[in-house]
Amino acid sequence: MSLSYANTPVYIGQINTEVSINTGFTGRIDYIPATRASVDFSSSSNAKRNLGVDVVSTDQFTVDQALSANISIDSFLHPDLEEGFRYLSGTATAQDAFVPIQIGENIYKKCYPQSISISVEPYLPAKITANFVSLDPPTGTKLAGDTRLSAQTSEIPISGDRFVYGHTSSVINADDVVGNVQSQISFTRSYNRTPIYGIGSPSPTSMLLDGIEEEMSITSTGLQNFIDLSGQTLTSQLTINLQDVDLAMNGLMSTIMKMPVGSRVVSQSAGISEGDTASTTATIKNIKL
Repeated sequence: MSLSYANTPVYIGQINTEVSINTGFTGRIDYIPATRASVDFSSSSNAKRNLGVDVVSTDQFTVDQALSANISIDSFLHPDLEEGFRYLSGTATAQDAFVPIQIGENIYKKCYPQSISISVEPYLPAKITANFVSLDPPTGTKLAGDTRLSAQTSEIPISGDRFVYGHTSSVINADDVVGNVQSQISFTRSYNRTPIYGIGSPSPTSMLLDGIEEEMSITSTGLQNFIDLSGQTLTSQLTINLQDVDLAMNGLMSTIMKMPVGSRVVSQSAGISEGDTASTTATIKNIKL
């Protein structure tokens, strides 16, 4: 029997919650409006060859690395469902935290964000792609769906007017960097982490956060200043206000896409074609940690 998308809801639970102790999920508010989810399991096996003996058919491999699962999720941004995006908070606790993720009926524990990317364009819902690594994925069980949500869709507070769109969002303090008409904005945040292994456990117990870098690219109709050898340092915070069609901003959604003072414009490009207007792109980087 095939597994339908309608029976594969995606939930992202509370930060730093062990599912074995607490479910980590607070119900429907952890649901995110995902459009795609994928999981890649990876084990590290090497051929087991010893001098003087043939390879034994029932014992062909050695294992030299812990099992991990890489999870990738595409989702729209919706202010009424922002509890499922707690991990995006810029607080020190959140950026160093793990979350439980449920896809269908399968629960992946200790999921650490590896990278996120957000795209914003006019007349399209803002979309986020988030990549995680799970240190404790489910094993010895089958891929399974969850039919409870599809039978209770009225409990999910999804309103089309509450999705974040590009044409309803706004750009603050970009006048010194790009033209006053922006057609596309992309934002990425990358986490550099090191797994921590302990005696007596085949899997890492946690991950050490070594660094965080952010990058924002803005496509517009102009460039205000060509950069020099060292780029151009921002003297005021550049903010993308993610808003719904009522121009409302709610909590977390208003704090995600920000390039603080000290961030630097590191690259620029400009082009124009016959019968068209100039199109430019400025890329800004920030070392968050």
